[in-house]
Amino acid sequence: MAPMANPAPPVEKMEVDEPAKAEEKETPKDLNAIAVESGFCHGITLNTNLLLFVLLWKSVAIDIKEHCALLDKGDVHFVGRVLQVVHKTRKQCNAEVLHRLLSSQLTSPSLHKDALLAWVPSPRPTRKTASPSAESELYIHLLVLLYLVDGNRLDDAKKCAEMLIARADALDKRSLDPMVAKAIFYLALIYERQHKLHELGCFLNSRLRTATLRHQRESQAVLIYTLLRCYLINKQFQSAAKLVSKVTFPEGASNNDLARFLYYQGRIKALQLDYTAAAGYFLQAMRKAPQEAAIGFKQNVQKWVIVIGLLQFEKDETLTLIVRLRQNVIKTAVKQISLAYSRITIKDIAKKLCMSNEVETEYMVAKAIADGAIDAVITCDTKDGARFMRSSETVNVYTTTEPQLHFDSRIRYCLELHNQAVKALRFPPKNKCDELEFAKEMADEDDEDF
Repeated sequence: MAPMANPAPPVEKMEVDEPAKAEEKETPKDLNAIAVESGFCHGITLNTNLLLFVLLWKSVAIDIKEHCALLDKGDVHFVGRVLQVVHKTRKQCNAEVLHRLLSSQLTSPSLHKDALLAWVPSPRPTRKTASPSAESELYIHLLVLLYLVDGNRLDDAKKCAEMLIARADALDKRSLDPMVAKAIFYLALIYERQHKLHELGCFLNSRLRTATLRHQRESQAVLIYTLLRCYLINKQFQSAAKLVSKVTFPEGASNNDLARFLYYQGRIKALQLDYTAAAGYFLQAMRKAPQEAAIGFKQNVQKWVIVIGLLQFEKDETLTLIVRLRQNVIKTAVKQISLAYSRITIKDIAKKLCMSNEVETEYMVAKAIADGAIDAVITCDTKDGARFMRSSETVNVYTTTEPQLHFDSRIRYCLELHNQAVKALRFPPKNKCDELEFAKEMADEDDEDF
C-alpha cells in the first residue's frame, strides 16, 4: 500500500485576496479636542511673540542701564558719549520701557517723578532699585521728552522740557550741560511747530547770557544757532547780523552744532549781498555735516550753494564741458540700444534718440564704435539699401584674462593693506628696570639649581 501523502498546508489568504470591506463612515472628530488643539497652537504663537518682546525689552533695558552706569560716574566725557547714541536709543524706546525705567530708577517719590509717570501709560509694577545719580535721572527724563516729541504730544513735551531745564538748574552740576542743551533744542523745536517761536526770544537771550558767564559750551552753541533761527524765521535780519558780530562760537562744540551755525551765517551773508563769504560758509557747513545722516540739511545747503553761485555771475569756464553733455548722453543711449538689440536700423535709433537727422545719428553711432564704447558694425541691407547697426555676439568673459586681472588687483590691495598694518604696529616701550630684574631672577634660579 502506497504511503499516504502529507496533507497540503492550508493556503493563507493575503490581504489582496480578501474581499474589500465596505468603507466605514468616518466618525466626526471631537470638537472640544479641535478647539483645545487650535488654542494650544494659538497659545504657542502668543508665547513666542511675548518671548520676543521680553527679549527685546531686556536688550533695550540693558543698554539704557549701561548708559546710566556711565552717567553715574559724573564725567562730562561719558555724558557726551551717551548722548551721541541717543538717536538709536530713541528708536527703541516705547511706553512700556519708559514706564519700567521710571518706576525702577527714580525711586524717591516727588512731583517730578509723578509728572513723568503721568505722561507714560502704566504697565505692570516693577522692582525698585537704588536711587540714581542726577545724570541718570535727567537721561531718563530726556528719553521721556523724545518719546513725547515722536508722539506729537507737543503740549506735554513742552512741559517735560521746561521741567527738565528747571530740574537741571536746581541740581546745578556742570556735567548736566549737554542734556540741558538737548532740552533747549527740543523746546525751541516744539515752539516752532506751534508757530510760537517768537515768544521764546527773551528766554533764549537770558539763557545765553547765563551759559556764556558759566562757560557752558554745549548750551552756548545750541542757544546761539537757535537764536539765529528765531531771528531769521521772524525776519529780524539786523538782529541776527548783530548777534553774529557780538558772540563767539565755542571752540569745543560738536560738528553738528558748528554746521548749523555756519549755515545760518551763510544765510545772513547772502541777505547782506556778500555772496563770496556766503558761499564759503555754506561749503564749510557741507564739510562739517555728517556723511551718512542729515540728508535734508545737506540738500538745503546745496540749494543755497547753487543759488549763490548763480547770483555771483562769475565765469566758471564750463561751456566746453556743458557742450559735451549731449554727446555723452547720446553715447550712453547708443550703448544701451546695442545691448538690447542685435540688429536695428539707423532710422529706429534716430527715433529713439529723438534726432531728426539720420546722417547725424549714423555719425554718433560710428563715433561710439570708433571710441570702443560699443562692439558693433554699421552695414547696409542688400534689398532696400537701409543702413542698420549690427551688434557683435557677447563673448564669455571667463574665457578672457579679465577675471585674472581683477583677482590680481584685489590680491595686491590685500597685500598692501597687510604691509601697511604691519608697519603701523605699535609695541609698548621696553623698560630697562624690568629687564634687569628678569636677569637677576634668572641668575638666582641658576644659582639655586647649581
